[in-house]
Amino acid sequence: MNGPPTPPSSNEELGPAGSPPSPPVSGEGEGETTPPGPPTTAQPPAPIEPLQQQSPYYALFSQIAEVEATGDHVRLAQIAEAADLTATHDSHPTRLLITASIVLSYLILDDLPPAKSALLRLPNSLAAQQLPQALFSLLSATWLRRYENIYRRTDEIIMFVQGSGVSNSEGNAAIVLARLVTTFIDTFRARTFALVSKAYTSIPLALAQTYLGLGREQLLAGMISLN
Repeated sequence: MNGPPTPPSSNEELGPAGSPPSPPVSGEGEGETTPPGPPTTAQPPAPIEPLQQQSPYYALFSQIAEVEATGDHVRLAQIAEAADLTATHDSHPTRLLITASIVLSYLILDDLPPAKSALLRLPNSLAAQQLPQALFSLLSATWLRRYENIYRRTDEIIMFVQGSGVSNSEGNAAIVLARLVTTFIDTFRARTFALVSKAYTSIPLALAQTYLGLGREQLLAGMISLN
């Protein structure tokens, strides 16, 4: 039996800028080899500095957090994009919170080219850090519909932001980013399920597990809610 088609995307014709972003160069992105994109110098894991009043991104991320709570990801992407394009101190570590918000919002909306552009705008000193590298890998896996890698990458990002990778002392940054990742995976899984349901009257359980990133019991228990 042939596998089901990939989930629908609003970007069927991507043009000259339509190549997927490169994954990190740490050797973890099996099956995700793509044309050169982000910087090639990997940096050791480093937590994002706590949000501080002197950071121009402090107030900006507070606005993003407020919009995220409403579930309006179109508006969230617009605000984050404007913040990223107009703020000063381009190399300040807290800029990564804005970039992550942009990327995750566009992933939720299944609009991948602007997510790629946001990552490519980062200076090398920031782009080589662990969070943007993980986002590069997630975006690349999503672009290429590498299903198993998508679910693995989202788990890794949630573990990073909920661990020591993102300060949660101000603005609930870790909570906001973790919710955005969770929302992305829920929407991606729902789109995939809808497409598979239309394409097939039946599908092997193992294949469904691959496409939906769920264990056997989770898959059987979640069929109704996904439908």
